[in-house]
Amino acid sequence: MSELPVLSTDDAPVALTLPREEAEALLLAVDAMRPLLERVRAEIAPEPEPESTPTAAEEEDALRRATRLARESLREARVALGERRITPDQRRAWQESARRYVAERAGRRIG
Repeated sequence: MSELPVLSTDDAPVALTLPREEAEALLLAVDAMRPLLERVRAEIAPEPEPESTPTAAEEEDALRRATRLARESLREARVALGERRITPDQRRAWQESARRYVAERAGRRIG
């Protein structure tokens, strides 16, 4: 028989007496539940990954890459904005193309 002090809600010790077989069964059940409890605990509150502090060289490299990407984006934006301006030749070509398309579609409906 095992005798263990157990604290109740009023913090007064209570003597608990269990037969050896029941105590062993209880310990086996607790041991069997441990992996499940650890998995649940990991899902509820995963441990944060340790953050590595970047070296000065890594920070400088990241800054250079960010600067290069920003410059490329600025160049692409300038080109895109410049390409959006319609030249008179483009306008005439689009209008002529639209006229041909409409005339072609009208010819198909009639025939």
